[in-house]
Amino acid sequence: MAETTDVIIVGAGVVGCSIAFHLAQKGVKRVVVLDRGEIGGEASGAAAGMLAPQCEAAGPGPFLDFCLAARQYYERLAPMLKDFAHVDIEYLSWGILYLLDEEGDEAAEGRYRWQKELGLAVERLTPEEVGKLEPGLTKEIAGALFFPGDHHVNNTELTRALAQAARALGVDIVEGSPVTGFLYEGDRVAGVRTPQEIYTAGQVVLCTGAWSGQIGALLGRRIPVEPARGQILYAELAEPPLRHPVWGRGGYLVPRLNGGLVVGSNVEYVGFEKTVTLGGINLFSSLALALLPGLAGQPFTRAWAGFRPHSKDGLPIIGPLQDLAGLYIATGHFRNGILLGPLTGRLVAEMMLGESPSSSLDAFSPGRFGL
Repeated sequence: MAETTDVIIVGAGVVGCSIAFHLAQKGVKRVVVLDRGEIGGEASGAAAGMLAPQCEAAGPGPFLDFCLAARQYYERLAPMLKDFAHVDIEYLSWGILYLLDEEGDEAAEGRYRWQKELGLAVERLTPEEVGKLEPGLTKEIAGALFFPGDHHVNNTELTRALAQAARALGVDIVEGSPVTGFLYEGDRVAGVRTPQEIYTAGQVVLCTGAWSGQIGALLGRRIPVEPARGQILYAELAEPPLRHPVWGRGGYLVPRLNGGLVVGSNVEYVGFEKTVTLGGINLFSSLALALLPGLAGQPFTRAWAGFRPHSKDGLPIIGPLQDLAGLYIATGHFRNGILLGPLTGRLVAEMMLGESPSSSLDAFSPGRFGL
């Protein structure tokens, strides 16, 4: 006998758990989330947690608008998750420093100008001003841009909070349950198969990150998403060595409240090879010591790698698939999954319930790839 539900969500990362939470919050009674591994076990758990649209954006446009709306949504989300899940996601509005090297940074100057023209908060700091904010940083910098509106969060606690909040509202999250096939009723996707169970539902959502291409193959669709490996080094210290996340040439340093320091990250197209390399460890330990020379005697804790879902054009893919009624996709968030995941969940829930999304997703429609 198949298990019947209202919505099946494939993938229990930040996007899938957010969709589940928002659907349940809106009154959908029967929601099942299936994951091939564990909650937040892939990209959502491997991230650094920066909410940095201004620090990362290439320029104005629909993607920046989406990122800014997603950053703003955290102001509502953090207290909401504390109420539902009793979890502090460590949403920290400290701002982010983008360091300039001794030769300056022409791209950073351009970023400063266009963001000022848009009315976004950005400050140009002298080396002395940077030193007052972060006395442990190297003096070999030419100043920094400071983005007071860019924040950061503990991504692991975020995903855990979304999952717990969804479960508190009645969502069933099933770990260790990979989808191996789909059920159809005419041109409608009516459910999924797993090794343990068959599930039927009126709506199915795919939130499978870097594995979206593989899940698409089961549907006979080419979903243009590939894995982009990122490596991260982590050191746990007695107290945070920084007061702000710091973005330097070659990577970033993100402090945790418990004294942890996340150092990352690169982008490598090596398929599904989840290996931490000696070169990666060398790269990020060198970066950490170049920016924070006082860390040389501190212990190394661990390192890990994860797979960002990189779409063909570098933008998310969010919305219903053509000619397959009842099927939605939310993937391709690449370097911004933690930033965009919660708002994506809310918008997809609105879309699935026939509501007008509170932010436009037109630029991210699967239809641009013929899906």
